Amino acid sequence: MKHVRIFLVAVSTAALGGCGASLPSLSTGSLLGGGSKAATENANANDPLARAMDVAATSARAIKCGYNFDPAKLKNQFLSAETAANPADGAKLSQVYDTAFNGVSKALKEKGADYCSELKVARIKLALTRHLNGDYTPSPPEPTEDGGGLLSGWGGGGSNSSEEGGARMKEVFQN
Repeated sequence: MKHVRIFLVAVSTAALGGCGASLPSLSTGSLLGGGSKAATENANANDPLARAMDVAATSARAIKCGYNFDPAKLKNQFLSAETAANPADGAKLSQVYDTAFNGVSKALKEKGADYCSELKVARIKLALTRHLNGDYTPSPPEPTEDGGGLLSGWGGGGSNSSEEGGARMKEVFQN
């Protein structure tokens, strides 16, 4: 239970780390589907905690999809590289790594065999190969299904002409 709390605190800290500087552009950009420059820059922070969580999550996902590698060796290589840069963070990063790895592993146990789709396996392979080669930068965020914000898919279909979409919009407002 203690690991879960630490993981949640770490995830919350990473997620909210840069919100203060980009809050005005974040609210309208999120609702209307436009991405702000500040939100894009903060979305993939390359700090030690983000790297630890990404490498641990990649390792857990790779195990789920049947990759043949040594997860303990990857963890040791990562922690060695990180503690060489900043020895004071070694214990904290080890704990964050373990918590992230265990949390993702537990969540993946509930996923079925369809979790390891071709696209997912390709992304895992790319990230795992980078990490095994010593590049621990976080993976880019996966694209969302709708590709937009809160209002992006409202009233529209993907293949309809603009006239049909406009007619549907009129129906929505007339009802």
